[in-house]
Amino acid sequence: MIRRFRSGDEEAILQLVRKELVPISRFPGIRSRHLRRDIAARLQRGHTLVAAEPGLGRPFGFLRLEIHGPVLFIDLLAVDSARQNRQWGTRLMRAAEAYGISAGCAEARLFVDDTNTRGLKFYAKLGYVIVRHVPEASCYELAKPLRQDIYCPFNPFAAAPPMSGWSAK
Repeated sequence: MIRRFRSGDEEAILQLVRKELVPISRFPGIRSRHLRRDIAARLQRGHTLVAAEPGLGRPFGFLRLEIHGPVLFIDLLAVDSARQNRQWGTRLMRAAEAYGISAGCAEARLFVDDTNTRGLKFYAKLGYVIVRHVPEASCYELAKPLRQDIYCPFNPFAAAPPMSGWSAK
């Protein structure tokens, strides 16, 4: 089941970060001795969704998100390797996107290490497109429109806003 983060989930999330994200990340800060403090601080900001067995099950996956105006920002996503390829990452992403839509977000954005081909394929299957490469961070920024009725530059189906001074005459 997917549920909201609750007190007591911190250690399981930290272990997921260490096991699933640290080995594939090129970001040096994720390997620091301050990882516990950094993850705890991130969990205090924004919202965290957890994949766990019903009841008081220990988390085996999580997704951390923040809302920045019209943008849903996905910060961290990890699913235990023993539970991967069973749609848990997709379920977490869908739940996050639904939350973003309910909060009025027009688009979702996230960053993926440029060497994480598996992650890039995963997000592409969910409709995310590469917006830009950030060489100083060795990552790609990806985006996906969440609402068809709100214009965002990555939504080819939404009507563009009127251009000032432009006329169809």
